[in-house]
Amino acid sequence: MIFSWSETHTHYKRHLSTTSNSQTPNSTMAKTKELSKDTRNKIVDLHQAGKTESAIGKQLGVKKSTVGAIIRKWKTYKTTDNLPRSGAPRKISPRGVKMITRTVSKNPRTTRGDLVNDLQRAGTKVTKATISNTLHRQGLKSCSARRVPLLKPVDVRARLKSAREHLDDPDEDWENVIWSDETKIELFGKNSTCHVWRRKNAELHPKNTIPTVKHGGGNIMLWGCFSAKGPGRLIRVKERMNGAMYREILSKNLLPSARALKMKRGWVFQHDNDPKHTARATKEWLRKKHFKALEWPSQSPDLNPIENLWRELKIRVAQRQPQNITALEEICMEEWAKLPATRREEKRREEKRREEKRRERRDERRGETRRDERREEKKEEEKRRDKKSREEKRRVEKRREEKRREEKRREEKRREETGEERREERREEKRIEEKRREEKSREEKRIEEKRREEKRRDGRGETRGETRRDETREEKRRKKKKREEKRRDEKRRGQSNLLYKTE
Repeated sequence: MIFSWSETHTHYKRHLSTTSNSQTPNSTMAKTKELSKDTRNKIVDLHQAGKTESAIGKQLGVKKSTVGAIIRKWKTYKTTDNLPRSGAPRKISPRGVKMITRTVSKNPRTTRGDLVNDLQRAGTKVTKATISNTLHRQGLKSCSARRVPLLKPVDVRARLKSAREHLDDPDEDWENVIWSDETKIELFGKNSTCHVWRRKNAELHPKNTIPTVKHGGGNIMLWGCFSAKGPGRLIRVKERMNGAMYREILSKNLLPSARALKMKRGWVFQHDNDPKHTARATKEWLRKKHFKALEWPSQSPDLNPIENLWRELKIRVAQRQPQNITALEEICMEEWAKLPATRREEKRREEKRREEKRRERRDERRGETRRDERREEKKEEEKRRDKKSREEKRRVEKRREEKRREEKRREEKRREETGEERREERREEKRIEEKRREEKSREEKRIEEKRREEKRRDGRGETRGETRRDETREEKRRKKKKREEKRRDEKRRGQSNLLYKTE
């Protein structure tokens, strides 16, 4: 459901009136800090991810009721931004805001009094605080103008070339460098400041800086050096420095500082392009001593990390409030000795953290736009996903329907094939059964034949036994008959002999 802005405002006012009427007149509620837009967006993102209100509240440290209110607001109005609220209109009209923003953009050194006068001439009476609040809402705040060297085009090109040459140098190379420079410290001097109206990360814009020139004067001049391992020597230059004095300072302090700092072999010496430093005699002296000098672009004191030490030293000296030159020198030496290497490392890390924070803030501003773009992309992606899911569902349903039809056809075919197979199996079973029966009948026949054969064999054996018995009986009868015949013969012969004898 899409609301117009007027409808959204009306609905929101009705919601506010309902909420206010539901409370008792005497009830009071402590005003809490409003959640940032990032936190509100995170709540909505976690809600879309499927998390409960309690889980979201525990994860982000927000009350469950607040989480629920933000989610309901997002569901109703499709936004986490603050909707228009009742109250007095702003004193400065949108046209006046554009006018003062344009004025400070053209001239960052415009004062709040000038802007008050401009608006008063236009018919709007405001205070300086109102001007400040208006400019703050536009992302502008009052800052001290940076002091930077006055650069010529040739200096800009040289600085850019040097930066590109050393862009990919590792940290180990910079730890092997001895940095040196001179500075002047005033006894009672005050650093003048100039405020400008600017946006974040615009401190180096030419409109927001104050160009400086070398040799601005001072009460004492100091020469010092240091490396990543710690501070080197610090000495006072009592006379006007020339090339000979500079070489004498290096001969007495540079090598002892390198030894005290335990620099590795092949360490590099850095100094700027002051005429005393770039003189032919100085270069020849460095060459004879086998000192390697770092090439340095002109008008680039801001690139030298020793400037951070000078600033720290001046702050500490100012806090001790020296009353004379001698005390100033003594305090400078004491405070220089108190600057440990860890402090410089901390400074470097702090600068690195600040740079990271600046990048994070810059990325955060870009991230707001990117998040909005991602939300739009997410909505489009959800639409595409919904469309794709619907198409996928249709394809899945179609594939399922085709699969069901195919399975049905296969089942019918399987049934047909199964019926034919069963008939074939039955035929085969019949053939096997007939074969079994035939084998069984043949086996029974064989068994019967075997029985008959055995029976025949048994019958032949009985017949043979009877024949033998008959033969035996016959033999016995013959023998008996022979014996009887023999007895009869003997009896006849006996009777014959008896008769013969008788005769």
